[in-house]
Amino acid sequence: MNGALVTFRKELLSYCVSPVSWLIGVLFYLWRGFEVTGLAFQYYIYRGDRDRFPTDTYGLASTFLMVILVPGILTMRTFAEERRTGSIETLMCAPVRDGAVVLGKWAAAVVFFALLWLPSVLVLELLQLGPLLDTDLAFGPVFAAYLGMFLLSGMLLAFGCFASSLTDNVLLAAVLTILFDFALIRGASMVSGWIGGGSNYYVRELLDKFDVMRNFSEWFARGLIDTSQIVFYLGGIAFFLFLCTISLSSRRLA
Repeated sequence: MNGALVTFRKELLSYCVSPVSWLIGVLFYLWRGFEVTGLAFQYYIYRGDRDRFPTDTYGLASTFLMVILVPGILTMRTFAEERRTGSIETLMCAPVRDGAVVLGKWAAAVVFFALLWLPSVLVLELLQLGPLLDTDLAFGPVFAAYLGMFLLSGMLLAFGCFASSLTDNVLLAAVLTILFDFALIRGASMVSGWIGGGSNYYVRELLDKFDVMRNFSEWFARGLIDTSQIVFYLGGIAFFLFLCTISLSSRRLA
């Protein structure tokens, strides 16, 4: 556990001092600021149901691209850069378990990703003021939606660590993660549209379970917490961290 904590601190510090990490945050909030402002004006002009405002913010393009692109960018250097520079040999010789290294690097990426999203909660708080929406927003659905999003992002970041452990090319690691993220988020709905309603019952049920966007909109975005989805995300996180540990251990034995 000490090894995981040391790795976590080192990786989190590297994220905090990296200009790329903060450039992501600046670009994200510039874009999201325009989107949320436009959405707030629409609610003001058309007298929309203010309780639906937090839910509608999750459907913005910035949310989609943040979940699709950022996990790959944050995790592409976790192991690939160390393999490229040769510093992974020093890591392999350190008295730290492979699982602790993987857990520490993944946890640092998750915490920094959460820090990137934290100001969006403050934006919703500011929008409650009189000159803007002038209403008290229901933060129960906000909590459930952020829980679902962070569980999903945790699984995507776990895959990103695994992809980074497979190669010494940081760009390839990022591309692999982005492709996986897109396939997970859009793949099930696309396949369902292709095969139609005449497919096997079990195939339809499997696709429904993997339809991340539909499950998010029907459960977490409405303030409802689906325990089966929580188990799905936690299982995915454990699975990809296990694969990453195996990948790292195989290099130690090579």
